[in-house]
Amino acid sequence: MSNSQKKWALAATIIASSMGFVNGSVVNVALPAIQVALDATVADMQWVISAYAFILGTLILTGGSAGDYYGRKRMFGLGIVIFLFSTVWCGLAPNVQQLIFGRGGQAVGGAFMIPGSLAIITDIYEEGQRGKAIGTWSAATALSTAAGPLLGGLLVDYLSWRFIFFISVPMALSALAILYWRIPKGDTTQKSDTPDFSGALLATVGIGMICYGLINGSERGITDIVVLINILGGLMVMGGFIWNEKRVKNPMVPLSLFSSTTFTGANLVTLFLYFALGGVFFLMPFNLIHAQGYSATAAGAAFIPFPLLVGGLSRWSGGLIVRYGARPLLIVGPALTSIGFLLLGYYGVESSYWTNFLPGFTFMGLGIAISFAPLQTTVMSSVEQSVAGTASGVNKAISRLSGMLAVALLGALAIHIFGNDILEWMQQNNVSAEIQQQMLSEKASLAKAKIPGQASGQVKEGLKVSIKQSFLHSYQVVMYLSSGLVLLGSICSALMVSYHPDSDEVENQRPAP
Repeated sequence: MSNSQKKWALAATIIASSMGFVNGSVVNVALPAIQVALDATVADMQWVISAYAFILGTLILTGGSAGDYYGRKRMFGLGIVIFLFSTVWCGLAPNVQQLIFGRGGQAVGGAFMIPGSLAIITDIYEEGQRGKAIGTWSAATALSTAAGPLLGGLLVDYLSWRFIFFISVPMALSALAILYWRIPKGDTTQKSDTPDFSGALLATVGIGMICYGLINGSERGITDIVVLINILGGLMVMGGFIWNEKRVKNPMVPLSLFSSTTFTGANLVTLFLYFALGGVFFLMPFNLIHAQGYSATAAGAAFIPFPLLVGGLSRWSGGLIVRYGARPLLIVGPALTSIGFLLLGYYGVESSYWTNFLPGFTFMGLGIAISFAPLQTTVMSSVEQSVAGTASGVNKAISRLSGMLAVALLGALAIHIFGNDILEWMQQNNVSAEIQQQMLSEKASLAKAKIPGQASGQVKEGLKVSIKQSFLHSYQVVMYLSSGLVLLGSICSALMVSYHPDSDEVENQRPAP
């Protein structure tokens, strides 16, 4: 494939992936307008968001594997087509039920597009060029994701909420045009064996139950019986999936992939990194808006250094892999991110942005910028090209599940600490049992917990201070824990990751004949 064709192929993967990532972030700012226009409930709005996250997380592993069997270009194009029609469905939805179904269709398309894009890049770029290409992909998708809320706000204010979906139509058509008129005929690597349908079914059901449990865990609490049944049931089904993969002739996910210490190490780094990021991005808006008094616009602007650094430096860091290898970058990057979380925890209890938040966001953005492209490149380069789609699907499933797990577990931890601190203050100040009970019923709201109207003036003032201090204590614990987890990822990189796996390691990934 010529350099020109490679650039066109990279452009198609960037446009399609950006479309998927934008639609994961752009909808949030339009929720109030959608709720009014479609006469929907708050629960309906939660499912407008959750349907996309749930189905994408459930199918992304199967979508990645499908590209290995049926051809990556073919399945990537199919994903774009599904996404295109689902996007139009969302934009024309006459009611919220139709919108939720359309969002689910978008997620199905995204499950084929997102892992397929990295698998195609792995196919067409040689090892020396791959890091910079993936860095370019990472930069573009990071910037498009960050631009989503701003773009969504402008469209809602000046046109209609329906245009947040219609903007994807020209993107999808452009990606399809490039894919079928600028990339040579034929398809990327595909397997001639019979796909592992039983494994696909078990993985879809198992991951789906876990995703459903985690999404509900962020709302109902991780100890809720429905949440526990789904998570534990999903883990049992995934145990059956592993058993199935050991015995079938052509497993959907060859377990021999994990015989590569590089592949396993890179996925452990992904787990720790995305878990920590999930917790930080969940609690930070509560801090900025409800504890520090920032407006919603100011809170959104506070994050700007993060996507700018990731978008601006990812191509550069991808190019460094050729010179230094992935290991030093995946040691330094998470370590800098860990420092960023530590700074946000230690100083992020006061309102000054420039001294209390900007340094932490800067270290966090720099660390992720150094980590992101090398991490993606390492995952894709540590396996045979014949299973590149599966490898991408595994990594994307881990990143999405770890983010959901962080919201459920770290959110539950923050609520627990917040509730205990509030209760301790109320008991020390002899607050009535009735007010104590009402305040504890508000603990899931964290920093925006409402003070009972019957509380006296002195108690109200005391509770205002206690709410802020209790929240900031829970916030600090989560930041420090996230810092430690990312540092653990840096240690995993030092012990396990090598950009150039030895031949025996790659050979061990091949399924037995």
